[in-house]
Amino acid sequence: MSLEITEENGVTFGMILISLSLTALVLLLVLPNIYLDNQIYYESRDIAHYRNIKETLQEEHGIIKSKLEAIHYQENLLKQDIK
Repeated sequence: MSLEITEENGVTFGMILISLSLTALVLLLVLPNIYLDNQIYYESRDIAHYRNIKETLQEEHGIIKSKLEAIHYQENLLKQDIK
């Protein structure tokens, strides 16, 4: 009887373990970056939305202010006419 050393052909448990470990490492490095990118995207969308609202309100403020000045002007004219 002779001892024959057979070489394994195929995938070994060690290879699977290494590939799973590398996959887990890559996911641990990539997933936080994806999460942060998504959070930054949604926050910037909110900021843009509120900026648009602010600009609209500032324009409305200017319009109301000019209307109020016109009313004050007319009121002053009426007061002068009454005297």
